[in-house]
Amino acid sequence: MITELLNIISPVFLIAFIGYLWVKRGYDFPTDFVTRINMNIGAPCLVFTGMMTLGDGLMEATSFIMATFISIILLMVISTLFALVFKLPLRAYIVSLYSTNSGNMGIPLCLFAFGEKGMSLAVVYFAISAVFQFTVALFISHGNLSATSLTRVSMIYGIAAAAFFILSDVEAPKWLMNTTKLMAGVTIPLMLLTLGASLARLKLQNSGQMVLISSFKLAMGITIGFTISSLFGFTGIERNVLIMQSAMPVAIFSYLLASQYNRNPNDVATMIFITTLLSMVTIPLC
Repeated sequence: MITELLNIISPVFLIAFIGYLWVKRGYDFPTDFVTRINMNIGAPCLVFTGMMTLGDGLMEATSFIMATFISIILLMVISTLFALVFKLPLRAYIVSLYSTNSGNMGIPLCLFAFGEKGMSLAVVYFAISAVFQFTVALFISHGNLSATSLTRVSMIYGIAAAAFFILSDVEAPKWLMNTTKLMAGVTIPLMLLTLGASLARLKLQNSGQMVLISSFKLAMGITIGFTISSLFGFTGIERNVLIMQSAMPVAIFSYLLASQYNRNPNDVATMIFITTLLSMVTIPLC
């Protein structure tokens, strides 16, 4: 059992650790460039191949899509209440506490743990989460939301392309499938290296309070994942992926928003670092 868990978790944390060490040793890592490649090209390819892997089963994943929406909304509502009760800075803490690193960590973990179908469902969760990040989270952080913000969610184009082929029952050209699969395969290790590099650059603060808040964030995600999967009657891969994705650490994207709009970036950075470390213990529990 322990060996199986190590086989699943080790590749994710080891590749992220390579990115972490690379930056700590002073080597150049073009995080902005890699992130743009991932978000604008890699992520749409990942979403496209993930949905094409589901194929006709995509229609059967309707319940999973609905459960994902409810889980994310619940994360946001409870995070808001938590921040209000403990009088924490709302704009920073709502965004960070509700967010999950469902892309950089969640997708590869679900791939190693649950295979191609698990990765495909993880990609669905990630795509929905990204829509929330570029709309609701952006609005909370910035206080303003434009209609063009959705155009920044490049994964929508991957979703639209996959939906066209699946719903029209048209077979995707082999050159297109080969290209997107190749790019999707590159994207996952790049995500992990970027995660490690980003963690190495975060400015942390030493606070016992942050450990408690980070622990609450992970406990909240795990509880919501178990609760929603039970309410929907999920078993097997659907249940495991929903719980895993809900239990992920604070997303790196929340730090980017906090830094850009000066929403307590050091607090958010500390939560990302602590929740990522704690997830080495909590992920096996999922």
